[in-house]
Amino acid sequence: MSNSARLFHVQVAIPVPIRHAYDYIAPRRLEPGIRVVVPFGRQKLIGIIISNHRSSVDFKLKQIEQVLDQECAIGDNMLELLHWASGYYHHPIGKVLNAALPAKLRITKPLKNPVTETVYRCLPGLDHATTNKSLARAPRQRALFELVCSHGWISAKQIKSLSTNISGPIRGRDTHGLLTSLIDKGFIESRIHTPIAPSPEPKPFQDRLTEQQQLAINAVVSCFGKFKSFVLYGITGSGKTEVYLHITEICITQGRQALVLVPEIALTPQLVERFTERFGHGICVIHSSMTDQQRYQTWWKARAGNATVVLGTRSAIFTWMKNPGLIIVDEEHDISYKQQDGFRYHARDLAIKRASLEGVPIVLGSATPSMESINNAAAGRHQLLSLSHRIGAAKLPEVALVDSKIFPLHEGISSPLLEAIRHGLERQQQTILYINRRGFAPIAQCRVCAWQARCDRCDAFLTFHKTTNTFRCHHCGKIINAQSNCPQCTQTLFYAGIGTQRIEKTLIEQFPQARISRFDRDQINTQKKLVRTLKQINEGKVDIVIGTQLISKGHDFPGVTLVGVIDPDQGLYSVDFRAPEYLFQQLVQVAGRAGRSKTPSRVIIQTAHPENPYLHLIRDYNFAQFYHYCTEERELVKLPPFAYIALWRAESPNDKAGLQFLQFVSQTGRKILAGKRIKGIVMMDPISSPMEKLAGKFRAQLLIKADQRKSLHELLTHWLREIENSPNSRKVRWSIDIDPMEMF
Repeated sequence: MSNSARLFHVQVAIPVPIRHAYDYIAPRRLEPGIRVVVPFGRQKLIGIIISNHRSSVDFKLKQIEQVLDQECAIGDNMLELLHWASGYYHHPIGKVLNAALPAKLRITKPLKNPVTETVYRCLPGLDHATTNKSLARAPRQRALFELVCSHGWISAKQIKSLSTNISGPIRGRDTHGLLTSLIDKGFIESRIHTPIAPSPEPKPFQDRLTEQQQLAINAVVSCFGKFKSFVLYGITGSGKTEVYLHITEICITQGRQALVLVPEIALTPQLVERFTERFGHGICVIHSSMTDQQRYQTWWKARAGNATVVLGTRSAIFTWMKNPGLIIVDEEHDISYKQQDGFRYHARDLAIKRASLEGVPIVLGSATPSMESINNAAAGRHQLLSLSHRIGAAKLPEVALVDSKIFPLHEGISSPLLEAIRHGLERQQQTILYINRRGFAPIAQCRVCAWQARCDRCDAFLTFHKTTNTFRCHHCGKIINAQSNCPQCTQTLFYAGIGTQRIEKTLIEQFPQARISRFDRDQINTQKKLVRTLKQINEGKVDIVIGTQLISKGHDFPGVTLVGVIDPDQGLYSVDFRAPEYLFQQLVQVAGRAGRSKTPSRVIIQTAHPENPYLHLIRDYNFAQFYHYCTEERELVKLPPFAYIALWRAESPNDKAGLQFLQFVSQTGRKILAGKRIKGIVMMDPISSPMEKLAGKFRAQLLIKADQRKSLHELLTHWLREIENSPNSRKVRWSIDIDPMEMF
């Protein structure tokens, strides 16, 4: 047999910024998904096999240096999903696969069960009296021997926790040596053990389901075992979480696993708590504060099938599950599902693709579904499930628009809103005031010489934070000590605009006896503070909550009967075509915090534009008309979901370099369009980004629209190849964003 007959030609994806895989020689057949170490230039990198075949081998190819695993680190369906994601988002395949692996698998250590532990016991039939006598001169060994014998099989971790009673407490570095000595003397034995978490004991459901909830559950459950996508369109307080819990439980009873995605773990503690209470040890929660080892253990449990529910943020979409049966995307409209740098994927869209590959149903839940999901439902690609009524006697709050041009403002709060707050305090009812701006004032300026506090690294004002007496840039994070006088003419500075801290100061002055809590990222900066504050609100220990978007993220506050919205107008007239949709979602979500109990509730929206039709639709709960208006607007100008867009971005410390690069990109693209005769493409001119300077870099962008998704990707495939091979591509930092969710 020739040497070539015993060799295999394989393709390996390596985490480098090149969009293709590399060919190597393997000593044997290696399954796709196995990790290997390969030479790459002067480096040795970890790659992943993505294809293999026995063929005539080019002996000029380099050989794989080490096979790290005997089994796959990425399964077949997951590998196919990541292949698709690499092509769709035009991101290097090696970096895509690398992003899907736990950090512990990005180093040269073999794949192994991280959950196993060594357990110990006394050898059966041993004469304990004789043994104790032989250990008379080794008191610590004898004490440890007695401890092991009194517990049967016992782990090293348990031994350490119980060893405080042993004379001369056993330190962690000593335990292993003492156990090894006892094994060598033939007194105890050891084995590898995989702990099995006790099966969850689901708590019985206490609430009766509404007819709409039951219909939604039946629709999803009837599709178990096959792909089907659903949009669960449920108004705030209609019981979407109950639907999630019921379908998840049925999925588990059929021996399968559920994947639940949430926008931000830290902001949905009540949902996490309900899932944890329901499914106990069977649930694995993936969150940002986990260590690499904890993430690896969670990944392994899901891969082995020991995790019945995996609940996490967008990166949880890459969790390999042994037997997936259901995917749920809660608050599917939330922009947090879109990765904004590097591998710019959208977790909701990847979840739909994954459900298709796995052959399982997927539920996209929201009180304010995205335009894309509503359009897909209208086109029959998703099935629409509606929860149009609140649970029990709870009613949607009455919504009123207050014209801030007519009613006098007291440091940002109108007299009708102040009166409504006073009315609520008299009745011992809770109020939420929503203003999506942190700090005391967004502008500090001089009335005499017109000096303004601006960030020297961004095209933005510095926000004055009174509690810390600092100026802060909310874009790049720069912080400097605040000054009360103008640095140019020494006159006293004037603070313009309203932030959460200013509202807090006003309320303290107006209602000195009220218990007031500020709910923004300055105040709620740890998970511990979040949980504590939510508990205080739910226990009625807070009268007024002043919050940013954090307060709208699915929290359930039964005691809230008034929501005041302060200055939402910045979202009405934005350069981003999605701004009205985002504003609508924010206002509906925050309004939904009121009226969760039987007590009648109100929402007061304070605006300088009460005639705006979008605000009227929110006031009237006319969601259908809102989506109709958005549909008409976007269809007319051909914007998503009625077109497909991609955004080139470029940035550089040089103020002209980004635009110059994108002009080159534009010229190259137009040549490809003409040469390949690709139709249905509209290419805009390169422009400076709406915020041109950010964190010391000057930014520019180039927007492309296409009638057909296929045409857009055909263009980008040729286009990227040309740009990457050009020396111009190395002069600036650039990226391509498919289906961008922010235009800034």
